[in-house]
Amino acid sequence: MLLHFAPGAPREGYFEGLLDLAGKSDEEKAAFYLEHDNHWL
Repeated sequence: MLLHFAPGAPREGYFEGLLDLAGKSDEEKAAFYLEHDNHWL
């Protein structure tokens, strides 16, 4: 995975939240990914 760190939106919540994904349901994972999606259309 290539990660590019540049000034922009805060990403701390995403990286801190990754640690908790293992115990989450599929619905909770989908909500997490939707919240931290950075592909704005």
